Amino acid sequence: MKNFKIACISFDHMHAGDLLRMVDEHPDAQIAGVFDPVRSKMETAIETFSIPEQNVFTDFDQCMAGVKPDLALLCAATADHADYVERLAKHDCHVFVEKPFAASVSDARRMMKAMTNTNRLMAINWPLAWVESHVTAKRLIDEGVIGTLREIHF
Repeated sequence: MKNFKIACISFDHMHAGDLLRMVDEHPDAQIAGVFDPVRSKMETAIETFSIPEQNVFTDFDQCMAGVKPDLALLCAATADHADYVERLAKHDCHVFVEKPFAASVSDARRMMKAMTNTNRLMAINWPLAWVESHVTAKRLIDEGVIGTLREIHF
């Protein structure tokens, strides 16, 4: 049963579809809602993942109230990250931010401050961390099968 509710917030970043595919394929996660002020940006995802109309939003507040996600995938333009994180922090959900993390140091500080005392995590997506060969290499290092790069001689 898919108990972990995930909402995609904005489709400005190209990884929104990739992230939604991973949610769709995960046995415990569900695409609970998608939001973008411009509906046409979401059309491919709506069709690809058969997202019901009641889970499609062009109003941020309606999305958050209707979905109540456990995790928000923030795929907005970098310049909008701080504003969205400040808004998301009020909704008791974890926040997964696309890179680059922030448009400025002051925006990064705003984002960190917004998440302080929420009891929720904010993480930055680095897509290469999900590449199967990288995951396998890390597992093999963790298991002691191969050494770290410092120990490997070419």
